Amino acid sequence: MKTRIITGIFLVLLLFVPSLLLMDTIFLPIVCSLLCIIGVHEMLCCIGRDKHLPTALPTYALALISPLAARFLDMQTVFLPSAIVIVVLSIMYTLSLSVFIPDKYNSGDTAQAFLLCTYVIAGFTAIELISVTENAKFVFPMIYIGAFVTDTFCYFTGMIFGKHKLIPRISPKKTIEGSVGGTVASVFAFLLYGYVISLLTDLNANYFALALTGFVLAIVSQIGDLVASAVKRNYGIKDYGKLFPGHGGVMDRFDSLIAVAALLSIIGTQMQISLFK
Repeated sequence: MKTRIITGIFLVLLLFVPSLLLMDTIFLPIVCSLLCIIGVHEMLCCIGRDKHLPTALPTYALALISPLAARFLDMQTVFLPSAIVIVVLSIMYTLSLSVFIPDKYNSGDTAQAFLLCTYVIAGFTAIELISVTENAKFVFPMIYIGAFVTDTFCYFTGMIFGKHKLIPRISPKKTIEGSVGGTVASVFAFLLYGYVISLLTDLNANYFALALTGFVLAIVSQIGDLVASAVKRNYGIKDYGKLFPGHGGVMDRFDSLIAVAALLSIIGTQMQISLFK
């Protein structure tokens, strides 16, 4: 517990706070790219594909390039069309491995590797995409609020009040009480966020929309956590890595965050319009 708390404090001070303050600088896409590469490596190691270079090398390249491209390429005219082309070509390339190297690459394994790594890349790229959207200064903090408030209160509420297991076959320590506590905390955190924005700006918070947003993102955050846990459970590992003492690897710490970011990158600007007027 002590190690987990100390590591969490260092993450807040050295990573999360700087990413908020330096959102408009090169700091954020560089951090996203580095975390994305590590996350992809952890996922490939988990499924036993890290030493399969025809799969690993192109995936590492995409993990490096995608967050940086999101910062420097025009969203509508360049980035999105290019992303669609790259995804289609990646699917064709991934499946072709099972045709030309069938002894090492069957269609099921290669498709799984593609799906999981694409999810990781999309999640970290989404963080950068949100930072360059209109009114990003209001939407970007929602990533952290939705993910970390939910995760923190799920953990402590479950530890204190937890009696009924949520999905024990996937994550034995998670409880229904913890899930409810994290969801309620997320709703209140978004209401508080709206109140603070209203005090500091001339915008008026739509508290119903904020409560709904907090609820939805709390659910998405927990699903992201459970999905990552399900993959670990399927491959018989406890943690994706050891980069963050007490937390595990990048995919152990950021599993909820990339799920929340992926959703916010799709609806972020529209949400800002409805949440604050």
